[in-house]
Amino acid sequence: MHKRLAATTIALVVVLAGVTAALVAPATAGAATPCWKRVINQWLDNKPIATTYKPSCYQQALTHVPEDLRDYSDITDAISAALQASLRGGSGGGGTSGTAPGGSNGTSSGSGSNNPEGKNRSLQGVPSQSIYRRGLDSLGTTKADSLPIPLLVLAGLGTALLLTAAGLAAHKRLKARPRPPAA
Repeated sequence: MHKRLAATTIALVVVLAGVTAALVAPATAGAATPCWKRVINQWLDNKPIATTYKPSCYQQALTHVPEDLRDYSDITDAISAALQASLRGGSGGGGTSGTAPGGSNGTSSGSGSNNPEGKNRSLQGVPSQSIYRRGLDSLGTTKADSLPIPLLVLAGLGTALLLTAAGLAAHKRLKARPRPPAA
């Protein structure tokens, strides 16, 4: 009976060791991350996608983008922009920073014949930001992990209403107290 229990225990240990080795082997064999995954990871780290990859990497990354990222983000636009930049041989990243294709956020390079000094100039017809938009941007509430402004306004309004109700209740109790007799 003890021999059978010992043999079963040894067999279980060997099978467990084999399964562990089989699970660890692919992880160590594929230690080098494929280039398409590096492209997607770079975007997920909130970094502009570099144009140092081969165009085939960008094309593979476009085919491997998870469905939720494809539907709810601009990752495909960023990868496509980086692919176009790499095909052009440019160094502009395809990040999500909102830069113009020239790479300078609404300004042109100014190296053409219209601007002989080579200074940057603003594009005409681009309206300046409104006071409201500048105020929101200065609050820093435009990121995904910040509190939304309407939620802050509602919280403030709710707090004011609760304090008003508490003040009215306290006033009513103070008024309802019996007055001490006059001396």
